[in-house]
Order: sequence, then structure tokens, then C-alpha cells
Amino acid sequence: MQPGPANILTCPHCGGKKEVMSLMSGNTCRATVWTDTRRDYPMLPQVSPIQRCPECGKYYFLDQCESKYDEDINSWSMELGKLNYGDLKLAYEQLSNENLTDLQRWVLNHEFFMSYNDCFRRYPETVAFPPSDEEKEMFLSIIGDLLQNIDSTPDYELFHSELLRESRRFDEAKAVLARHKSPDDEWIVRKLERLCDRQDDSPQLLIKDGEIIE
Repeated sequence: MQPGPANILTCPHCGGKKEVMSLMSGNTCRATVWTDTRRDYPMLPQVSPIQRCPECGKYYFLDQCESKYDEDINSWSMELGKLNYGDLKLAYEQLSNENLTDLQRWVLNHEFFMSYNDCFRRYPETVAFPPSDEEKEMFLSIIGDLLQNIDSTPDYELFHSELLRESRRFDEAKAVLARHKSPDDEWIVRKLERLCDRQDDSPQLLIKDGEIIE
């Protein structure tokens, strides 16, 4: 991994500046991948698509702000601007009331979906307190929005199935898996089918540190 010059973001709300990472090169070695599409690439870190301004505290999408690379090529940043579940709740409260594009709304829902799993479902043994009924309802509502607007192409069938499985619609999830015909994904289909048969709705590891988890 080779960092590039810092990418300087300008907040669309107040004009405040924030430096985030850019990369000149990287790779996907030792990747960790989950069924809910959460991915961790130690040698190819990704800047969050939603950022919080350090000046005014408001949230914005990367495609809403002006950005430019630092002219000093030796000036780099390791900041990714990652948001946790608490951040995403605040971001959702603010951004969902704005005039978003379809893509921005999808990104917001997808980030919230993964952050809820991070907080409550990915490592249940570490959860200090369970989600409230209101939080559970919001999680299912977000899944509903994602399902309503999901791409119908084969590229999204695994995620389509995962959303159905995590909302405990196991038969529907298996029906989507049955029409997914990519040979490269057969092992994933088999794993998701087993999870449906067990009525397991939790996110599961697919790859850990570069090794397939079947």
C-alpha cells in the first residue's frame, strides 16, 4: 500500500476543510468479507462515502463536496472518516431530510445497515446492551428501503438474498439464491442456503484474513 497526497475535502455546509487518505497503490491481500457486504482490506482502505465536518459537525456525502489533492506530494493523511453506529444515526437523522439522489439514499441506507450489524449483530458476544425496539424497527425499515430499490441484475442477487435472510424471509432468500448461476459464487450460495435452512439471520464471515470460511 502506498498513500498518495492528502485529499482535502471542503464541507458543503460551512466550507470547513478536512484531509482524508488517498492511495497511489494497494491490494486486497488478507481481506475480510462478510455476507452483509462489510469488507476490510488492510492494504486497500476505503474512505467513508459519508463524512462529518470537524468544523460544523454536519454530515455530507463525498459527491456533495469539493475536493483537491494537497500540492505537497509528501503530505499524506491516514484519515478515512469512518462513522460508527452512533454517527450513522445522527447522519441519517440529518441527511434523510435533505433532497437526496437515489444513489445517495441507497448509500445512506447501506451504511446504516452495516453499522447496525457492526454494533449489535456482527460480534454478539461483545454487545454491552441490546438494541431497543425502536432501533430494531428502524433496521427492518432500512432493509425494506434497500429491497425496494435494489438493482435487479445478477450482480445484486447475493445481496438481495442477504437482505431477505436478515429480515427472516428465508424462503424468499432461497428463491433468489436459486436463480443465481455464477460458478464463482457457488460456495457462497451453498453457505447462504445452509444459513436459511437453520433460520439464522445474522451476518456471517465469508473470508477472514484472505481465507475462505465455509
